[in-house]
Amino acid sequence: MLASAKPVCVHTPRRGCEWGPFSVTITAPRPSASDAPLLVVDTDLVIRDVNPALLEVTARADGELLGTPLFEAFPDNPDDSQATSVADLSASYERVFRGARRDYMPVHRYDISSSDAPGAFVRRFWTAVTTPLHDETGHLFGALHHVEEVTSIVEPIWDRRPSSPAGLDMDQQTWTLLVTALAFEALGHRQARMTAEQLQHALASRIVIEQAKGMIAREGISIDRAFERLRRHARRRSANIHDVARAVVELGLSV
Repeated sequence: MLASAKPVCVHTPRRGCEWGPFSVTITAPRPSASDAPLLVVDTDLVIRDVNPALLEVTARADGELLGTPLFEAFPDNPDDSQATSVADLSASYERVFRGARRDYMPVHRYDISSSDAPGAFVRRFWTAVTTPLHDETGHLFGALHHVEEVTSIVEPIWDRRPSSPAGLDMDQQTWTLLVTALAFEALGHRQARMTAEQLQHALASRIVIEQAKGMIAREGISIDRAFERLRRHARRRSANIHDVARAVVELGLSV
């Protein structure tokens, strides 16, 4: 579910899709990663919504993209005469709108404007999946675009299209598919590392809290009462309970 209080499509029988400041919930498949860069366009390819992750990965300010035609916001790199970014993405959207089904793009180069040097572009590589969006009546009104920026994974090998291990020359399509597979493998490992780090942090936080509860309970109260005192102290000071627990354990804070 993608919830939005920004301009969204409301389909009317007479006038079709109207965009206005309504608060609705759009029912659509959404990538599982909560920090996935997401962008919503209407069927005219005008940007109607973006999330903070998309703004961060494209170095754009909040509100800068809303209401802007997609390819005005993200044009081809004018310094690259061979650029096909706009054409390739246009073809993907055409497949989505024509077939009303999800479209996957393999690793592709799509340069974006530099935030440090106005007028300059920086080389970027992406994978993307675009999903059609329908209203309650089944009317197609736009698409949800999910990208993953894979430049650090892909760039070192992108220009090195070699012969295959068997000595046979790889065509560009085969090479692109291979690089895409490698990028997804690396993304999987990256996500696994992030999950492991999050779990480790949660475990460490729980251990400190349990230690603090035990120290407070030495005053002759139950573990539950000790936790309640810890939580109340954190709440009154608008502090993180883990930070308060660590202060109890390491600094002898009395709560």
